[in-house]
Amino acid sequence: MDIRMSIPYIISFLFPGLGIAYLGNVQKGVLIFAISVVCIFLKIFLRWGIIFSVIGFLVWAYGLYSTYSEINR
Repeated sequence: MDIRMSIPYIISFLFPGLGIAYLGNVQKGVLIFAISVVCIFLKIFLRWGIIFSVIGFLVWAYGLYSTYSEINR
């Protein structure tokens, strides 16, 4: 994998879903990013922090996997 293909993966590592949007699948990328942001806000403002932390982590991991799959397609 060259450096140009590493950029979406790095973006997705920092901001879940935006690496997928960078690769052209904007709808899926924005959806993953929005779910991540909602999980962060719910984790902060509700007492169910651990639940939304786990959901946020799973969404982040799925975003990384999806970006990796898009790069290698």
